[in-house]
Amino acid sequence: MNHEQRFRELSEGLAASSKRGLPMIIAGVLFWLAAGLSGFLDRAIAVWVYLYGIGLIFPLGILLARLMNIDLFAKGNPLGGLAGAVGGMQILFAPVVLLVLFQLPDYMPFTVGVLTGAHFLPFAVIYGSRAYAFLSAATVAGAALTGFFAHAHTFLATPFTLTAVYAAACLWLVKENRRRGSSGAGESS
Repeated sequence: MNHEQRFRELSEGLAASSKRGLPMIIAGVLFWLAAGLSGFLDRAIAVWVYLYGIGLIFPLGILLARLMNIDLFAKGNPLGGLAGAVGGMQILFAPVVLLVLFQLPDYMPFTVGVLTGAHFLPFAVIYGSRAYAFLSAATVAGAALTGFFAHAHTFLATPFTLTAVYAAACLWLVKENRRRGSSGAGESS
């Protein structure tokens, strides 16, 4: 078995056991929805919803995975560590988020959107998932477009746009997971 075949086998195993990280994306939907609702509050409060909310995504995703009986960490699969490292790199963005919080709080929705969107791209390869390619590109595009063109309303426009993007990605991931389960194929449309 060559390296490409072995990677595909490990990728398919990881995608099957973790359901392509679906619980984390559901947690992301809940985060962006809460962030959007906080947009109706004073911005001084809303920025703190972002800060604490992004810190709650990971534990909420783990809780959802347990409730859904999904092995998010794919114990025994070497790609599980890679997926964990890619997901965990979000913590390295903390200095950027804190800088924006204290120096440019009006850019919090844009910053969090772009940073979270960018970190999804490797999952497109790790899981063999077009849904993650969409999630990455659409999240960055949605955050950028609402940040640039709806800046006066970014605390509403950005999170509600990204709630829709994440929800669409969830549906697409469910479709990929079902297709993989019924056909045994790795690549999904």
